[in-house]
Amino acid sequence: MAEIDNTTRSTALLISNVLFRAFFVGFGLFCVSTIPLLFFTDQIYAIHSRMLDIPRPMYNALLFEWMANMKTWLMLLFLLPAVGIRWALKPRTA
Repeated sequence: MAEIDNTTRSTALLISNVLFRAFFVGFGLFCVSTIPLLFFTDQIYAIHSRMLDIPRPMYNALLFEWMANMKTWLMLLFLLPAVGIRWALKPRTA
């Protein structure tokens, strides 16, 4: 495998740090938006049901689908590439 020079290493580390920070910001926003959904479920459902005529089971399914998709996209777009970059930069022992 080819040697990585210092400029490339520092650029890759910068990209990895940005991806890690983006993941943590996204996860923080996810937590901030999910906590009210879990504690004020009935009130939030009442607000949504006034806007959309949606049955409660479908609302719950959409809510949990949104949470699953958000976590999946955060991991796929930010966490896995950041870990992959760090892993690729790890020095190889011969």
